[in-house]
This record gives sequence, structure tokens and C-alpha cells, in this order.
Amino acid sequence: GADGTVTCIDGNKVYAFGHRLLGVGPASLPFTRSEVIALLANVNTSFKISSARELMGVISQDRNAAISGDLGQRAEMVPVDITVTEDTKRAEGYHISVVRDPFLSPFLVQMAVFSAIDAVERASGASSVVVNGSIEFDGGRDPIRTRNVFAGDQTSATAAAISTATPLAYLMQGGFDELRIRRVSVQLEAFSVKKELSIGQVYLSRREIKPGETVQLTVQLDGDGGVSLARQVQYTVPTGTAPGTLYFTVADGAQTTLIDLRQALADSPRSPEQMISNVNRLRASDKAYVRVWRPQPSYEAGGGDLPDPPPSVAMVLAAAQSVTQSKNSKLGEMTIDAGDRAVGGSKTVQLEVKE
Repeated sequence: GADGTVTCIDGNKVYAFGHRLLGVGPASLPFTRSEVIALLANVNTSFKISSARELMGVISQDRNAAISGDLGQRAEMVPVDITVTEDTKRAEGYHISVVRDPFLSPFLVQMAVFSAIDAVERASGASSVVVNGSIEFDGGRDPIRTRNVFAGDQTSATAAAISTATPLAYLMQGGFDELRIRRVSVQLEAFSVKKELSIGQVYLSRREIKPGETVQLTVQLDGDGGVSLARQVQYTVPTGTAPGTLYFTVADGAQTTLIDLRQALADSPRSPEQMISNVNRLRASDKAYVRVWRPQPSYEAGGGDLPDPPPSVAMVLAAAQSVTQSKNSKLGEMTIDAGDRAVGGSKTVQLEVKE
């Protein structure tokens, strides 16, 4: 919080500070009566030590010259529920409310999540955080659910907090008034070990294949302390696939998301449903993703992929300004589960399709 001097009270209107608070312009920030506990004299800058008391009203304008608000009003807040469990011990619950603001809400949620982890987890050294979150909406829309695992020697708490705030910022800053956040819930599991795996070797059971046949892909996941896990997935080459090279890229969730959503996240969404679809397409960090692709033209329209369309369709799509063209055409995707461990890295192998 911040305290300052009231300049004028005119009926229910309050003018204060004589300068900006955050400079956010139109706002809906609650303000309270401030009780000054002590004055700290200083030749350069004296200041007050104070404590917030009862709610008094709402700050509706935060401008360069002053802040103004209304007495007797209540700011609309967003409920946030945070649960933290440390090394399978008893869970601690926090129930807070943050201001409903496109720019402040994500920042405040990020601070709250980081503080909740920091209260129970070590500040330095190996650690891991499992994050399960949900964002609920007004109007009967289905909630968004996310899951991620972060591990490291210093930054797992920061990464977990940012991962919670990023989709919230994207949704609230999209400009759609009908997409209103009703509640944010976050469940955190903190561990004092680094639960992390990297993508090691990737093998194909064969180098050549014909359409209609199946190939097995083996992925080795390596971790600290000599941990090594092998996972297998199978892919059947569709009947009618043209001869040539197929590429299998095994990558973590962040890199896979960047490939698939690079253009979608750069363009302005056209509807709340498209925004929700983009967030639901974010890949989790506790899995590896196998992307089967070819260096052929691919198009993205309305949040959907159109890989390697017929030439007549490609001509129409190439001329449309609302359609994005890519040089890599995704033919399929498979998921490899790593349990409650974070996965990192990327490897690519290739397979020749023969007639």
C-alpha cells in the first residue's frame, strides 16, 4: 500500500496526493483510512510509518496531477485461492482478493504466488514446484486449466509465479469486456529436490518406411544422479503419404508452444473463444512432445492449422490477409508423459518414406 495526504473532500468525492499513485488513469482501487504510527525524520526525505485501517471507498482516477475517488463505494475484486504443500506435508491455504485491472491483476497474482512459495520453500539450492491452476469465467464458459513443473537451483519459484500470471495477463488484456475473470485458483507443490529431465538420445526403429506402416520412436530422458528413463511412442504413416523425408522433433513444452503458437500469439485475437483456445493450446512443462512434420507449406486461419492443402486451396489461402503461411507442415503430434518432472531440450530425427 501507499499513503498520502487528502487534498479535498467534496461531498462523496475525494481528491488526494497532488501527484500520481501508479499513473494507471481510470481505475477501481480500494482505499482505506490510514493510521500514522510514527514519523521518521530525515534531512533529505522524511516519511510516515502507517497502517491501513477500514475501507473508505474507491479510487476511480489515478492521474499525473492527483488521484480522485468516491467515498462509500466498494471496488470489484477478483478472488484468488492459493494452496501450497511442501514435500507432501500439510497444505497451507491463502484466500485473497486482488483488484480487477488488466495490468495490475496479473502482477499482483504473480507476487502472491511467489510469496506463497517463498514462505515454505528454500530461497536457494535445488527445488521444484508443481503448479496446477484454473481460471474461471463469468457467463458459463468452461474454465481454463493449466499444469506445469519448474525445477532449478534458483529460479523455480519465479518461473512458477510467472507461469500463473502470463495467461491471466493475456486474457485480461485482450480487450474483450465479456471475458470476465470470476476466480483464480492455484495449487502448488514445493519440493527441495530438482525434479528435472532433459531429452537425451532419440531413436527410430527403422530408417525407411512405406505408407500405412508403423514406426516406433524411443526417447531417452536423462536426469541428475544417473536417472535415465526410456519412453516409446508409435506413429503410423498415413496411406497416400508422398515419398520423401519425415521429421520427428521431440521437444519440451515451451519450444513446442513457440512453434505452434508463434503467429497466433503475435496476431490480435478476434474473439474471446479464440483467446481461450490459444491458452488451452499452451503445452505443459512435465511432458515431451513429438511433432511429425515436413518442410511443406502450411496455413493457419482462425486458430486452426491447414497443413499442405491442395494447390487450388493454397492459392486462395495465400491471397488472404487473415491467413498466416508457414514453411513447416505438421502431420501429427504425440505426447510423452514424464510424471512430476520438468522436461527440457529438443532433438530431431528423420525417416524416409518410400513408394
